[in-house]
Amino acid sequence: MQVTGIITNFNKDWETGKAIVTLLLDIKDLENIEKLSKLKKLTIAIKQFFKKRSLDSNAYAWKLLGELQDKLNIPKEDIYRDLIKNIGSYEIVPIKNEAVERFRQAWSKNGIGWITETMKSKFERLYKCSYILWFEQLRYG
Repeated sequence: MQVTGIITNFNKDWETGKAIVTLLLDIKDLENIEKLSKLKKLTIAIKQFFKKRSLDSNAYAWKLLGELQDKLNIPKEDIYRDLIKNIGSYEIVPIKNEAVERFRQAWSKNGIGWITETMKSKFERLYKCSYILWFEQLRYG
């Protein structure tokens, strides 16, 4: 079950030292909550909410990229990747030489915007393989 909501209160259980968190969830039907409450232990993930981009806005973005492609004679995928490099965030990760190609293939399977660039490292056995990741807040914010 995935649901949105807010943390309305939090405290510490002084006996165990563990956190006590009260949530206000965006659901009215308590049937699923009741079922979950009867279980011994749950896996719970709490993360910041981001409004998802609609399929319409995604289609519009690709339409605009197509128009740029026609004007600039550059494939729209290349324009997209260039935008990611210019506005995205990246991290430099040292990777052993023999693992660089495998990493690049695995990373790029995440999508068109998951880009790697390989640079020579100071260390003989390593390349610095910098990957560029377009974070959710940039994608939807």
